[in-house]
Amino acid sequence: MDNHVELSGLVQGGVQEQFNKEWDRVIRNIDDPNTSATAARSITITITLKPDKKRKTINSTIATKSTIAPDNPLDTTFVMGADSAGNVVSKELMFGDEDQTFFDNEGTVRTGTGEEVDKNTGEIKSGDGNVVNFR
Repeated sequence: MDNHVELSGLVQGGVQEQFNKEWDRVIRNIDDPNTSATAARSITITITLKPDKKRKTINSTIATKSTIAPDNPLDTTFVMGADSAGNVVSKELMFGDEDQTFFDNEGTVRTGTGEEVDKNTGEIKSGDGNVVNFR
């Protein structure tokens, strides 16, 4: 009896197929710019062997899994203030400083929190008509 086992031949090539699937997953994760370039990834093949009481047959389970790098965290900043009724409100800071303006991709002037600025008057166009004081 030969004790040599070819992994690529186990379960009629199923182990190799599972490995290839995990290999592809790991390679795609390495190529993903949203993950750490230098984080270690791994592929694990676990073979569990359970012999019967007479040690004549062995039931086995073969599992393949990979560990990949998580997506990089995303950072943002919120500014806080109060609305005209005195309620606390917050808004994501889209650019630089809340008092700084910028041009969006369409060429519209916006405040640091993304609100449109009227190009003729320089006033902030508010969608709901309420003025929010973030000071």
